[in-house]
Amino acid sequence: MYACVCFRITEEEIHEEISAGARTEQELGDRCGAGTSCGTCVERLGCLIEEARRNPRLERTLAACPAVCDAAALVDTPLAA
Repeated sequence: MYACVCFRITEEEIHEEISAGARTEQELGDRCGAGTSCGTCVERLGCLIEEARRNPRLERTLAACPAVCDAAALVDTPLAA
């Protein structure tokens, strides 16, 4: 699903940027352009950031995965700290 329609940026790409260190909507915009055109997606970007902040295990899982993987299979597997 697209997180930013203006620049055709998917939620997966947003998750990758968050895993790479983006912590604010502005940082996402600087990294990939999301939220820098019409601004409609900025609230959704904030929700994705907050979701990753509240669920650091999800963020670590996404960061550990190659670009294409079955992250769902890793959800029940304990991650090394």
